[in-house]
Amino acid sequence: MSEYIRVKGNIIEKTGGTSRVYAKGGIEHNSNGKIEYFAESYSYGEPQKPPLKLMDGAVKEIELLTALDLGSANNKSGKTQQGMIFGNTYHFRVKSYMKDPPNNLSTIKWMIKYESPSQNKWLEIPLTAKGNSIKITLNDEDMCGCFIYLRAYVYNKEKEAEYKEWKHNRFKWFDSMIVESEITERTDNGKPWLIDQSGTSLCGMACIFYLFAKEQPDAYKKFAKELFRTGVATVNSYTVKPSIEILEKNPMGKDFPHNGTPMFLIDYITMAGTRNTDNRDYKGGNEEFQAINWPPLMTSLSEKLLGYKDVVSKGVYNPVKPLAYSSLDIKNKIDDINNQFKSGYKLILMIDSDLIDDIWDTSSLDLHWIVLESPIIWNYIPGLLGVKLDEIDFKVYTWGTDPNGTNRYLKKVITSSHFINNYNGYIKMK
Repeated sequence: MSEYIRVKGNIIEKTGGTSRVYAKGGIEHNSNGKIEYFAESYSYGEPQKPPLKLMDGAVKEIELLTALDLGSANNKSGKTQQGMIFGNTYHFRVKSYMKDPPNNLSTIKWMIKYESPSQNKWLEIPLTAKGNSIKITLNDEDMCGCFIYLRAYVYNKEKEAEYKEWKHNRFKWFDSMIVESEITERTDNGKPWLIDQSGTSLCGMACIFYLFAKEQPDAYKKFAKELFRTGVATVNSYTVKPSIEILEKNPMGKDFPHNGTPMFLIDYITMAGTRNTDNRDYKGGNEEFQAINWPPLMTSLSEKLLGYKDVVSKGVYNPVKPLAYSSLDIKNKIDDINNQFKSGYKLILMIDSDLIDDIWDTSSLDLHWIVLESPIIWNYIPGLLGVKLDEIDFKVYTWGTDPNGTNRYLKKVITSSHFINNYNGYIKMK
């Protein structure tokens, strides 16, 4: 119905607050005289929707009936917070209405809203279930590490009830602020050598992720963050998806890897997570044999995870070695290594750990992977009554140590005998 109003005099309207006019069509002002607007400021933009008055039966409050779980408070305090976890089912119901419940409870609709880190935008997910009660299984990894907003409504999803709850990261006991700072150190701050296997046998994993963070920092950063948050991450053609034993590990627990101090969180996430993906018998502790990184795994990860096209393994493990080497044998091995290095190959060496230690222990075999970071320099001068000079030096990455720092490996120059008796072979890649 329309109304026609004619006013012969003036219309004066005074409001103590804000005066708003909403129209579905246009708004017209016509005058034989002036149309005057007085204001401190003007604004223009998209038309706003008129406010809706919630009707009887609208949903006012939602409550959660399922117990929450503890996880990290994510603020470097070491404290915990309550939250939902991946894979659990949660029971919600309407707690109250604006007045009385609607006559038909099936008119109550539900939806989930969250800000997706992977898509960098807000997502709204309508749920098929209706009524005053609902059970939801949170099996979407993308929702991990986010606040989840559950809404129930009859008339207006924006104005009726909303329940907000935190959903833990998949590594729920790991502090996200610490994880973020460790990733930043290894990438933005240019210190990939901080990656440390701690007290584990994950030296091969350390070499793989050292090269990953050093050569592809942006890809490493994305991979590490995604694995921490969702429990699964893919890079190139390799997917890491650790088991629940890895995901549930508590850094404060006695079975968490340590070597005087606990393993860095992000190194555990990436290295233990990757090793467990290949070998479920590795449970993320200090297990030595299960954590060992065998040569086929190293070449596979070099290709599939790091994405190198040219990967070759040469003599990485030879349990039967000659008892004696000539100086020519040693020279040929060193020249081969240096030629690969100068040709642009990344080299992971298989050695006995005595090769880079101060002391050469001939009584045990401690196989170890390291990354070569310089050509091998051999100063050798033979003499009539013996060798006048025999010194070998080079730089490597291992055990969370800067290859170019004052505390680098080798700890001191070594002899050719020390080198050849503790060197096995290499994996080259580019």
